[in-house]
Amino acid sequence: MIRGELLTEFDFGAGARLALHTNRLVLHGADAMEAVPLAHLASVRVAFERDPRKLNWAVGLLVFALLLAAASAPLQSMATALASGIREHAGRESLDAVLVTSASALLAFARMFSPLAWAMTAIAAALLVFFWLGVTTLTLSFAATERMFPMRGRNPLLVQFAEAVAEQLAALPDRPGS
Repeated sequence: MIRGELLTEFDFGAGARLALHTNRLVLHGADAMEAVPLAHLASVRVAFERDPRKLNWAVGLLVFALLLAAASAPLQSMATALASGIREHAGRESLDAVLVTSASALLAFARMFSPLAWAMTAIAAALLVFFWLGVTTLTLSFAATERMFPMRGRNPLLVQFAEAVAEQLAALPDRPGS
């Protein structure tokens, strides 16, 4: 039984939620429960952040996809011309057969560039979406550690919950040594 009046709570989904009581903060998980007295909490922080690494990867993949797409057509035409030129003058020698096979392999390799470029573009688009969505993170700081609670996207409800926790921290009587 948790003593103290329930002031507000935030649901993280998948059975996890944070509940703010007048004297403690309670984390209810799918398999566990943790209660922390507000007197042990040093500070609360909430921030919306975007990961610039996702943007960097997306731009890099898009540039590489453009290079593959640009190289695909010239490489295909060169391999086709090479294979047809060898076939015209080819005899039954093993070197001619090796050259025709190599030109055919180069043509098959060049044909893979376009689908690969499209796949890289799709991955880059997904990374751009995740970059744009960002993460809202609630950070609870204790004397020796921090607990972070990230939520995908801009989440005003998490901000409101953090404000309620901050108000309860401010309402606590001064602690000795503070």
